[in-house]
Amino acid sequence: MEKLLQHTIIGAEFDSSDRDPPPRCHPGTRLAILQRCLDFIIQCHDEGKLRWVAGPAGVGKSAVMQIVAEKAPDGVIFASVFLSVNGRQDGTKIIMTIAYQLAVKCQPYHRFIRHELTKDPSLMRKALSVQFQKFIVEPFIHQRLFNPPRRFLVLIDGLDECSNPRTQQELLELISEFCISNPTSPIAWIVASRPEPHITSFFDDVKVAPAYLKEELVVDSDEACEDVQLYLCNELKKIQSRYPTLQRKRQWPFEHEFTKIATAAATVIRYIDDSDYGDPAAQLNDVLVAIDASPKDDTSGTNGPLAQLDTLYERILSKIPDKVMVNTRKLLLLYLSDRWAGLNFRQ
Repeated sequence: MEKLLQHTIIGAEFDSSDRDPPPRCHPGTRLAILQRCLDFIIQCHDEGKLRWVAGPAGVGKSAVMQIVAEKAPDGVIFASVFLSVNGRQDGTKIIMTIAYQLAVKCQPYHRFIRHELTKDPSLMRKALSVQFQKFIVEPFIHQRLFNPPRRFLVLIDGLDECSNPRTQQELLELISEFCISNPTSPIAWIVASRPEPHITSFFDDVKVAPAYLKEELVVDSDEACEDVQLYLCNELKKIQSRYPTLQRKRQWPFEHEFTKIATAAATVIRYIDDSDYGDPAAQLNDVLVAIDASPKDDTSGTNGPLAQLDTLYERILSKIPDKVMVNTRKLLLLYLSDRWAGLNFRQ
């Protein structure tokens, strides 16, 4: 097992110290999607064994997947792979990572893994398709190791963070074909990713439709807006309780101020609660000024109070293919030149 561990993605499991503290949903938020995912784990039977959790960067997919892992129903044996560009993006190790985690939690599977790797240690370096056949198809379908049947779950978060798009595509093909060919298998799969063109194109294929259900995290959905307001309200109350000058105010912030900052709740809270300043009232005012000064369609994230969004968009821009990067830079320069043209730097 120690040799097998060396061929896994270290730190990818949901409770790894490498991810501590992990992203989590704020208490009382994302309740509907969490319940749907947990129900799916138990209730999926003869079809639709794959669920795709899709949404743009920063919308909270990893937080949802984290809570699903933490609240996995009793009796469910699961493996979790949280991919990240921060050293956890080697897609060639995904199957071995899943196999290792299942072997640790399930004795029959553990015996199967030890037996197969003793016969052929090179399996740990085989192609993804070979590993999938050996460590997923064979034990769960051909040998039917588990009697009585058990429910298994595989969570893969951040598939788009995998370093090779071809590996992303291949993994989706293997999983979907497995689900379609083996509708009575004991494994449920939940895969979360951004809706990148090649991933969306894959799921749009009519041949894949029987294999999966889509769970989309939409930024401006009614549920998301309610969650943001709940989070913002709770966090502002915490801040207010720590400052006597704010405790004496009958209402802080005012309703119209609350509405303005609701759409940027998580980042705004970190700014308002910055201990280096120790003046949340002034920090809140800075945020409101910045919002008022920004065009309504400005999502660049370049304002000071929203500086943490810069990192997010920097990562997005870093993934632009080289062949279109030149044109992308030209478009950005053209956009910025139009904005700078109206500024007077001598004032």
